[in-house]
Amino acid sequence: MLMKKELSVIGIALSILLLAVTTSSVTAQNATTNASNAMNKTGEAVNATANELGKNASDAGSSLLNQTAEVGKKIIGGAATVLGNISGEIKEGVGAK
Repeated sequence: MLMKKELSVIGIALSILLLAVTTSSVTAQNATTNASNAMNKTGEAVNATANELGKNASDAGSSLLNQTAEVGKKIIGGAATVLGNISGEIKEGVGAK
């Protein structure tokens, strides 16, 4: 009878040990999966941020080029006006003599 009791205790102890090892293994696997998922989500967020930064930089560059073109047009328009005025003054000067 004592032998059966000892075997039962050993059986219960092994069952608890098996349960602990199995639970530990599943928990470790879940932790690995969770870490992997977190890294994937972080990578996706970094890519989205980089894409948005690239888009913003492209929009800013395009805006800067448009503004530069407008300033260039104003400079050229102003220079044409100045040259027109000089030309008119030269004509007036030649005609006055």
